[in-house]
Amino acid sequence: MKSNPEQGASRATVAAVLRKVLPDAALERIPRHPDRRAVVLALLCADLQRRYPYSEVELNEVLQDALATFNASVDHVTCRRYLVDLGFVRRNRAGTRYLLNYPKLEAILSPEALTESDDLLEEALDLQRNVSRSSQR
Repeated sequence: MKSNPEQGASRATVAAVLRKVLPDAALERIPRHPDRRAVVLALLCADLQRRYPYSEVELNEVLQDALATFNASVDHVTCRRYLVDLGFVRRNRAGTRYLLNYPKLEAILSPEALTESDDLLEEALDLQRNVSRSSQR
């Protein structure tokens, strides 16, 4: 990722990652490259509320909505596992509640990219749809 590690990925960096991981205007898998994977996962949990203890059902619903936005063929259970394993969300000791690890999100995305995450995703999807249409002609 070409950005200041103190500030997270810039808007331009996030846009470049999205163009790379959404070649057909759909997220077909979680990226293998750690930097790209981190940006995608950060965007998936960007709509989670800070300091709100999500039940597994609630977290699943948020992830399913986020994945639908990505036109993803990836299942929400896989994403939830990545989010927990990579520290984007933390589980309580009983494993019944999930909390967003907001400092992790801030480390991955710049404040600008974080506040404009929905716009960035929509722009990337529109661009990829247009590219797909042009190549089909």
